[in-house]
Amino acid sequence: MASTGEDVTADTTRDVNPLPATDPGRVAGLRTPRGETTIAPLVVEKIASRAATEVDGVSGVVRTGLGRLLPWVSNDSSAGAAADVHRETVSVDLTVNVRYPEPVGRVTGNVRDRVTERLAALTGLTATEVNIVVEELVVEPRDGRRRVE
Repeated sequence: MASTGEDVTADTTRDVNPLPATDPGRVAGLRTPRGETTIAPLVVEKIASRAATEVDGVSGVVRTGLGRLLPWVSNDSSAGAAADVHRETVSVDLTVNVRYPEPVGRVTGNVRDRVTERLAALTGLTATEVNIVVEELVVEPRDGRRRVE
């Protein structure tokens, strides 16, 4: 084989970070060469519940399941939420009450946006679905007293 005068050497460098680069808008560090962080569904449920209550027009997150029938069984703030967490994505189911006469479509759209933003900011997870059940339209008394009929 004739020499052309060019230095031909094999590339022997190794990729020390074989994991995909994270999106700059996400929380870095869920998967790194030093280890992997796993976020439990309960953590996601608490964040989603709290984020939902931050939206104007939401009267509260509704307790579902056994906690609704037996309130002393569960005293956590995620009672109206369920989450399915995957490696970098999550789907969330929420049950909320909406204040009457707020537009339900607008309120639930704002809830989806808020939950998606908070989950991304606090966990680095991307919410692929935020499913919402509106359990009730709540009429809140104007003067703080209940009317007896």
